[in-house]
Amino acid sequence: MTAAVFEARYARILRSREQGYEELSDFLGRKSDLGALVRLGLLRRREVNDEYQRYHGYVPTPAAENLLLYIPEKELILVRPGQSAALFAQLKKDPAPKAVFKPTYAEPTHEQFEACVQQRDQAGRDVWRLQRAEQLHKALLGGYMDLRSFTKRTSIGEGVLLRLELCKPRPERVHDRALALEPTKEGARFLTMLQPWELLLVKPGMELPLFERCDPENAAYWCELP
Repeated sequence: MTAAVFEARYARILRSREQGYEELSDFLGRKSDLGALVRLGLLRRREVNDEYQRYHGYVPTPAAENLLLYIPEKELILVRPGQSAALFAQLKKDPAPKAVFKPTYAEPTHEQFEACVQQRDQAGRDVWRLQRAEQLHKALLGGYMDLRSFTKRTSIGEGVLLRLELCKPRPERVHDRALALEPTKEGARFLTMLQPWELLLVKPGMELPLFERCDPENAAYWCELP
């Protein structure tokens, strides 16, 4: 069965080449990784693992629709015909080219999406909470991570972010649902605040760099992996 899967996949790659597509790993080259694509919000970690998955479980985001074609049944990501130059230009815009990136660190995102569904179900008729859940779902599809999920995994919460001056207290809360803190200039490298829904999010691909910044000792294992 395994041989048949890989043979079918390779056959699809050959047919795609004839149609002008380029397989993503071929496009990136042997010495390149997925970090830039993740940090640019073009790839995200999928919800669940698959037995025959490729690309360490990363799949294209909606932002990559014009550049990449994802074929789920073959676990293939292809660069669309005529889009190689555009994708190469995008890679040059990597917001954090020196950030540590280990694709095996990112976990499947099913739990995060489930939490988003729970928020929506618990919102009732509260329009703001419904919109907040919808915006969080959209952000997850774009590769962002809710800070609460980051805290659950690393035990690094608001107190640590304030102490390290990655966040700062807000001078005033404009309403009772507003967060009491916001990212500083340094923290904006790792975090973003989505307004007006008061969502504090870890930027795509910056989960491990933020972990390293906050707790280098415990992050060292992942950062030093080959």
